Amino acid sequence: MNIVNSALGRYEPVGSPEEADVIVGHSFGTLTGENSANRSIADFILQNAYGRPIVADRTLVEAFPGKDEEVDYIVEGPVSNGVGQGVGSWGTLQEAKAFMERENLKAALMVGQAHHIGRVVMQAKKLDIMSIVPANLPRSFDPDSGQRWTRSIGMWLPRETLGSLVLRAQKKL
Repeated sequence: MNIVNSALGRYEPVGSPEEADVIVGHSFGTLTGENSANRSIADFILQNAYGRPIVADRTLVEAFPGKDEEVDYIVEGPVSNGVGQGVGSWGTLQEAKAFMERENLKAALMVGQAHHIGRVVMQAKKLDIMSIVPANLPRSFDPDSGQRWTRSIGMWLPRETLGSLVLRAQKKL
């Protein structure tokens, strides 16, 4: 997959979701309310959990109806501000990998916003995380998000494309 197709939300499901032994959730934007992108992601995770442990960053956890009690491992830290600060996808993946190693888990069902998941999976591959990607991931953006680039496809595409150059230079993509 290339970064432009990923940013456009063009991704292919990978593997069989039933083979995943953990779910790794990735937030998108800063909102966590009922109609937010993060609530859609949290709902998707809960609909596909089937008793598997869930790893998610703190922002995404805030979108779960039951918050902390529904997530097995919470990646703490500040929300990514888009300029190298905050946990971000890379930090979430590093923590998920450590959790998976401690718990002897092998395959992660990667769940995030459809326009984000392609890059997440590319980054997971850099960390040798076996990713399974489900079909029909949420596609919504949040017009009022504190992260401008998660407000619309028009703001997401240039930021994601240029940001990928930085991530490649940092060897995180």
